[in-house]
Amino acid sequence: MTTLLITGAAGRIGSALRPRLLAAGHDLVLLDEHEPAERVSPGERLVIGSVNDPGALDNALIGVDTVVHLAGIPTEDEWDALVAANMTGTKNVLERAAVAGVRRVVQASSVHAVGRVPEPTDGDERVPGDRLPRPDTYYGVTKAAMELLGSLFADRHDMSIISARIGAFGERPSSRRALLLWSSPDDLARLVLATTKLTEPGHHVVWAVSDNTGSPADLGAGELIGFRPLDDASAVLGPDERDDFAHEDMRFIGGGMADVPLGRRQR
Repeated sequence: MTTLLITGAAGRIGSALRPRLLAAGHDLVLLDEHEPAERVSPGERLVIGSVNDPGALDNALIGVDTVVHLAGIPTEDEWDALVAANMTGTKNVLERAAVAGVRRVVQASSVHAVGRVPEPTDGDERVPGDRLPRPDTYYGVTKAAMELLGSLFADRHDMSIISARIGAFGERPSSRRALLLWSSPDDLARLVLATTKLTEPGHHVVWAVSDNTGSPADLGAGELIGFRPLDDASAVLGPDERDDFAHEDMRFIGGGMADVPLGRRQR
């Protein structure tokens, strides 16, 4: 099995992926500025540090085959902070991974890279996983830039890089939008596992969402790299729970982020 580096390993997604990837037989290196809430277990190595610290990155990348890049600011924020964390941080991860000889990376892009795409009104209409960016926020712009960096490094260093447009991540769908764009922990783990099997260089932008009933997400780009999600938000929630989400903004696939003030911290 392979050794995977998870950047931002103490965050929500990293914490959810850890037990699933360990159960699949992989060893993990955990990189974060903070101690994870869950203790480090056998098969894991913890490196405390930032993606903007080349020394910490080089330490974390020792013996690594695949990088799972999750570190960054996960919502709208001040421009300079977003650039440092999401753009420069990603550049650093890809740069040091290339130097270390790592050839596979899956990185956390977002639905907000295409957040201003209007919500399809025709039930048969789908938004391709690799649709050109149409960001809804400065945050979305940095995620689109992450995808461009992925393309650059895939071409320049013969790397296999997946830019994963994550939707509404959580153990359970928690909004009307999540009924359409839910990213379950199990399905995100399936995407990571598909990435570990890639042998051909190239950059792929894919929807990192579950196979949700009525979703506008066209999952075809993910299928081309072996990613086949199995979960469905509609099978997780009962009718009464789904009715609670009736009043959510559904004009754009990025939801209410289309109206947040640009550059204002949302955390």
